[in-house]
Amino acid sequence: MRHRNIRLENKKNSNLKLISSTIKNLSKKGIHQLTMQDVSQGAGLSQGIVNFHFKSKELLLIETLKFISNEYLLSFQKSISKAGNDPRKKIIGIIKNDFSKKICTREKIAVWFTFFSEIKYKPAYHQICKERDLYYQSITENIFLDLIKKEKVKLSEKNIARGFQALIMGLWLDQLEDPDTFNKVQSKKICFEFIKSNFPKQFKNVL
Repeated sequence: MRHRNIRLENKKNSNLKLISSTIKNLSKKGIHQLTMQDVSQGAGLSQGIVNFHFKSKELLLIETLKFISNEYLLSFQKSISKAGNDPRKKIIGIIKNDFSKKICTREKIAVWFTFFSEIKYKPAYHQICKERDLYYQSITENIFLDLIKKEKVKLSEKNIARGFQALIMGLWLDQLEDPDTFNKVQSKKICFEFIKSNFPKQFKNVL
């Protein structure tokens, strides 16, 4: 049992090293230029170990996409759970999470957009991204519906949620296009201004 646990732990550590290396190399080279050798060298492991853990480059890419998607969803859920039942705090938590140091890194954002560019041709990528986006959309729609009721305004929770998601994705893209001027604090302010413009009573004291 002890040896089995050690093997499982070693396998987990190797997988994390390989996925981390894949993220770094994908952000620089993209999917088509990435090689298994790039991944092995970046992880400090032999190519034989890469092939042992992931039988093909495609399987490695799918697991990498699952990893960053699950990482995001876990942090997203955590930010919401901290807010309790307060929809105002939930939105503030989502914005802070989406521009946190852990989530909003140039490497990870580059990887997200790399996979987005391929979803038309790769059903597996499309399914993973679709599940993540639908979940995000569903949660934010419910939060905005609560805010609409409290604000007592006639707005569409679906439209507000889609606009909110598009705004964040656009700001993420700014980090790739102009990293020297991109600022996380400023990006959060832009998101808060969007929220305040629709819910001025509830967010009037938010910077």
